[in-house]
Order: sequence, then C-alpha cells, then structure tokens
Amino acid sequence: MSIIGRGLLGGTLVAALLTGCARGPVLSESVYRLRTDATLMLTGGASQLGEPGVRLPPVTETVSRCPNGEARRSLRGEVPLRPAGSPALLVVQATDVTLDIMNGRGYRLAAPPEGQARRRDFTLTRDSPALTFVVRLRSGGRHPMLTLDGSTPCLPVDG
Repeated sequence: MSIIGRGLLGGTLVAALLTGCARGPVLSESVYRLRTDATLMLTGGASQLGEPGVRLPPVTETVSRCPNGEARRSLRGEVPLRPAGSPALLVVQATDVTLDIMNGRGYRLAAPPEGQARRRDFTLTRDSPALTFVVRLRSGGRHPMLTLDGSTPCLPVDG
C-alpha cells in the first residue's frame, strides 16, 4: 500500500473512532440552553411588549420520563402584553419581536404562523442542541398574553 493510501486509511480510521466514541447531547446541556433562551425571550419580550416595570410570572418546569431511562424537560413562561389600540397590530408586533429574538438565538420557524387577527401560534426549533418552543399570542380580552412553551427531546440523564 502506498504512503497516500496508508494516510487516507489512517485518517478514515481516526475519524471513525472519533465519531463512534463521541457522546451525544445529555439533558443537562440542553436544559441549560432551554432555560437561557427562554429567559432571553421572556425578558426581551417583556421589555419590548409589556407594560413598563412589568413583573413576569414565574416560569414553571416539568420533567417527563421517557423510555430507556431518558427524560424530557419542559417549561412554560408568560409575558403579559401591553394592550394596544388594535389587537391585530399587537399580534403582529409580538410575532415580529419573538421571531427577531429567537432567530438571533439560532431558531427557525417549523411552519408558518397560524391564527386569526387576535390569536397566533407558531413553533420554533433549533438543531443543536435540539430544542422546540411553541409560542401562543392572545390579544383579545382584558389581558393580552404571550405564552412560551419550550421542551427538549428525550435525552440521557447525566450525573
């Protein structure tokens, strides 16, 4: 075998070993990013869309058990929105702010936003780490609200 052939074979072997030995994501790493991104979205949304000095309700978190000893972490946060003259305009503004913040964090729309003038729902995802956020905007009634539901996939529990 030539020197070039041995070099290619050796490089391929090293790459295969590294790929085989590399560990995938674990829950704690994904949860850290989930919490960070949710916090940035909620505080950014509150500063741009909420009443001045608004206090955010506490974020709730749950852990769900998955097959094979894995787990999924989910969280929910809300931003009370500042009422606007037009409920439809508020939904458009809240959509734009949310997409701007989350696109800056590496998220993309899973599908076009759905809803009517006073309501809109959309899902944002990212690949690494794999996270999903579902955004629900409600501008009708006395208490307009942005609700953010985030989750990890089922992942190995570390530690």
